[in-house]
Amino acid sequence: MPLSGLLVGLAFGFLLQRGQFCFVCGFRELFQKRDPRFMLALLLAVAIQSVGFFGLQAAGLIRLPTEQMPILATVLGGLLFGMGIILARCCGSGSWFRSGEGAAGSLLVLLVFAITLAACQAGPLKNLLQPLLQQTSSLGLIHETLGIAPWWCVAALVVMCAGLLWRARRQATSSPSPASDAAEAVEAGRYPLGIAALIGLLGVLAWWLSWQSGRNYGYGVAVPTANVLQYLVTGQSRYLNWGSLFVLGILPGAFFSAWLRGQFRWRVPPVEQVPQCILGGVLMGVGATLAGGCTITNTLVATAYFSWQGWLATLMILLGCWLALRLLRTPSCA
Repeated sequence: MPLSGLLVGLAFGFLLQRGQFCFVCGFRELFQKRDPRFMLALLLAVAIQSVGFFGLQAAGLIRLPTEQMPILATVLGGLLFGMGIILARCCGSGSWFRSGEGAAGSLLVLLVFAITLAACQAGPLKNLLQPLLQQTSSLGLIHETLGIAPWWCVAALVVMCAGLLWRARRQATSSPSPASDAAEAVEAGRYPLGIAALIGLLGVLAWWLSWQSGRNYGYGVAVPTANVLQYLVTGQSRYLNWGSLFVLGILPGAFFSAWLRGQFRWRVPPVEQVPQCILGGVLMGVGATLAGGCTITNTLVATAYFSWQGWLATLMILLGCWLALRLLRTPSCA
């Protein structure tokens, strides 16, 4: 059953590349161009997963996690990760699928990201970060804090998503502008809503398949990336699990999509960008460790089951991106 992780990873990598579903590009365009297309596509994927996750839990097919959030670690980690992905020009999932397109800079970021994660997980940085991670709060899931059934949150998320998509389509038909063409992205090559819907549906299937293998989570990139490196170094079979097979599948899945579309080509970054890529990868690794994951774990998945950590980390990642764009001169996305 862990082999299903590889198959899901292949499909996920294919969809990421086909829809150019890149968090860094999406966040950059939101802040610099006020273009909301990526955020709307992301919200659609989250809403679909939310319905699916709680539906599977109600049917007794999965059990959603209940964690306690370390507030300070989440705030600091989100900020560092947000700044890191702007410097690196790709996030955790982006480093995998951009590498599949032939971006050598993203491959370098992926290597540095994996090494830093492993150092935080079981290496010299573990003792440094552990005190922050142990300062947990009573905040776990939003609906539990509010004392309401989770379906109220699901309904609110679905209604908000539907309303924003309807508003975007109405604006696009009445007065087309760069900031109001989100609905037209359904058939476009960037952030298509159809691809976002498929990513959401695949995310629901991913959690169920992962659950069958004994892993209680869906999409995940940060810890599985570290596990791949740990397996290569130690050879311990416990590191070769559903999650690590999932991330390993992203690379060939993205390559296949890029090859089919004639978009695969080797791209080597200028020498002066290399230190920036390395620093970005380090900040991503430390940030993901403190925040409990990367943009996939927090922004795409944890928000869907209304984790306080997922939503707070996402807000801090966005703030970190905004700060980096304001303070640093960074090139465009990979």
